[in-house]
Amino acid sequence: MKPKWTFHSMLSFFGLRAEDKPAIHDQIFSLCFHGKGGFNFTEVYNMPVYLRQFYIKKAQQFYDSEKAQYEKANKKHSSGISRPGIQRGG
Repeated sequence: MKPKWTFHSMLSFFGLRAEDKPAIHDQIFSLCFHGKGGFNFTEVYNMPVYLRQFYIKKAQQFYDSEKAQYEKANKKHSSGISRPGIQRGG
């Protein structure tokens, strides 16, 4: 009687699981798009996970700070139009 050998698919053993792919490609897109040309797809795809997460966190901090500054600037100017104290004749 010959022994029965079972082999695991090499794709599932060494590759990404199907359920992980959207999250990883979302990170790749975020760094390439919001990095404003600082990264390309191949660089981000081959980047170690800890570095990819570091750059995503830094980009998020930058955009949060930019948003806060924008809102602060708009708050100052949204108080309305200042009108001169001119009285109409009557």
